Amino acid sequence: MRLKRLPTLLLAALLLITVAAAALASSYIGNSNTGKFHYSDCRWVSKMYDSHKVYFDSRQEAVSAGYVSCKVCRP
Repeated sequence: MRLKRLPTLLLAALLLITVAAAALASSYIGNSNTGKFHYSDCRWVSKMYDSHKVYFDSRQEAVSAGYVSCKVCRP
C-alpha cells in the first residue's frame, strides 16, 4: 500500500523543488492580485499568497506584462 503512494509523493516533492528553484532564479516577483511587482526580498513578497505570485527574470518583463513597481522596494 505504501508503494502506491510513493510516485505521488515524489511528484509532489519535484513540484516543490521546481517552484523553489523558480523563486530563487527570479529577481522580481509580481502579485497577480494587485498588479504590482517587487524585488524578491521585499517585505510584501512574504505576505503574498503563493497562488498570486508571478515570477519575472527582468524588470522589463514585468512592465511588459502590465505590472507596476512597488512603492516600497522600488524595483
